[in-house]
Amino acid sequence: MATIRKQKVKKYTYWQIVESKRVNGKPRPVVLMHLGTAEQLMYRLKEGPLKKTVSSRSHGAVFLFWQIIQELDLVNIFNSHFSPQVRDDLTVGDSLLLAAIHRAIHPGSKRTFASWARSTTLPELAGFDADKIDSQHFWDQMDTVTDAQLENVETAITEKMIEKSLFSTKLLFYDLTNFFTCIDTANSRAKLAQRGRNKQKRNDLRQFGLTQVVTKEFLIPVFSEIYEGNRADRELFVPTLTKLRTKLSELHLDVEEITVVFDKGSNAKDNFAELDDSEIPYVASLTPSYHEDLLEIPRSEYRMVDVNRQGILCYRTHKAVWGKERTIVIYLSDKLREGQLRGLKQALTKKLEQLKELKTKLNAPKARKRSKENLEQQIKSIIQGEKCQLLIKVSIEEKEDGHFDIEWEIDSGVYEWLTENYYGKRLLVTCRDEWPEEEIIAAYYGQNNVERTFKHMKNPYHNAVHPQYYWTDHKIKVHTFICLIGLLLSQILWKKAREAGYSMSLENLIDKLEEVRQAEIITVNSLKSKPVREIQLEEMDPKLQELYNVLVK
Repeated sequence: MATIRKQKVKKYTYWQIVESKRVNGKPRPVVLMHLGTAEQLMYRLKEGPLKKTVSSRSHGAVFLFWQIIQELDLVNIFNSHFSPQVRDDLTVGDSLLLAAIHRAIHPGSKRTFASWARSTTLPELAGFDADKIDSQHFWDQMDTVTDAQLENVETAITEKMIEKSLFSTKLLFYDLTNFFTCIDTANSRAKLAQRGRNKQKRNDLRQFGLTQVVTKEFLIPVFSEIYEGNRADRELFVPTLTKLRTKLSELHLDVEEITVVFDKGSNAKDNFAELDDSEIPYVASLTPSYHEDLLEIPRSEYRMVDVNRQGILCYRTHKAVWGKERTIVIYLSDKLREGQLRGLKQALTKKLEQLKELKTKLNAPKARKRSKENLEQQIKSIIQGEKCQLLIKVSIEEKEDGHFDIEWEIDSGVYEWLTENYYGKRLLVTCRDEWPEEEIIAAYYGQNNVERTFKHMKNPYHNAVHPQYYWTDHKIKVHTFICLIGLLLSQILWKKAREAGYSMSLENLIDKLEEVRQAEIITVNSLKSKPVREIQLEEMDPKLQELYNVLVK
């Protein structure tokens, strides 16, 4: 009886029809027919060409990121400024760019890079063997990078973007944030990582800070710097401004044509004095609680202006701020007021619950004795924040034998003043006296956008600075630079999508493009010819196909 068996010849597998027969009295398999490879056998059965998908990998996102790298000539820029050291057939510049794409699309530790790269077409696009790239590869390449090289590359990239007309420097937004680390307290090598007020509420960990200046148009980074995590935001303003002026001068940009926009976190007398001396135009916000006279101005004196096709009530005046008469614009924001009211409600609910718990403990049969000073400090800690210390009036009743009880009430007068006069008002200060109110407000509107760049860098799915497992200042700087390059590529990609009429978020855009996959197809056209290898995109949703086609152009 005939059977089918497979025969391995070197790395190829063939199939044969065999039958057992006696040869010289011994049973031997005799080949009745050679069927060829599995593909050729299928060809016989189907009586025509056979197509077989051999592999499929994510292509859209890595291809478009690599396309932007080519458009900005980043490979040449990186290779001309960084060390020419070659490891695993990659220069230092090549390795940093590949790491930047990884951070932008699928953040992970350097040891996960190879497995992620193999799931994409990036190795073919950039010409490297993913199996050779491990965490030690990146560590060795990063060790060659110097601070001067990072500064020079940042300047060269900015020049290239100016050449490509990718952004306008009319409005520049300045802001700061910080990132917690896992660096041990006893580690003395990391001077940047210090304990401070962490914006992600991880005050238990050491952190480093990042100051950044970006453009209004699509938040393109212009300037960035790492600083010690225990430094206050206000003290960094002047040094950053000085370095920014130097950089803009080197780029032959007119400082007087630029307006710096910043939030109240950088408000200080010395900072405004530096702005005045440098004659750098600015738009900034003021802390409302320091200007109650402005908050008392009745709404009847406000006027309606059109800002980005939206009606905004505002009031314009002049006031001495930090020793100089300055233009002040107050405007009302319903969105801001709603958020403040929501935050107040949540805070009051939480703090009143804490006061109830404290009262229960004070009146427990076995309540411990305590000092009045200690109790006052505990109450102060509970009601602090969200203006609750102004609203909640707590009275302490002293009982016998060192025991106490507490009562509280909400001050209705303060509540009314907060909700009617304080909440929903934004106070802006500027030296742009020639600008109308709508232009001043529109300029500040972009400040919220710069905070979005930091949200991108704290998004665990795209562009994240975390995870970062580095224990020295040098590695922290290079790692953050890689993340900023990834963010730059992302913002330019998002800019292209927005200009093409797509309004989706950056994160959603990258997710969609990851769905564009490239397949390897093997076609057998005849029994004698070799199989034909073909590369093509997998079928996809027509809308996704349209998005991809628009961005590839």
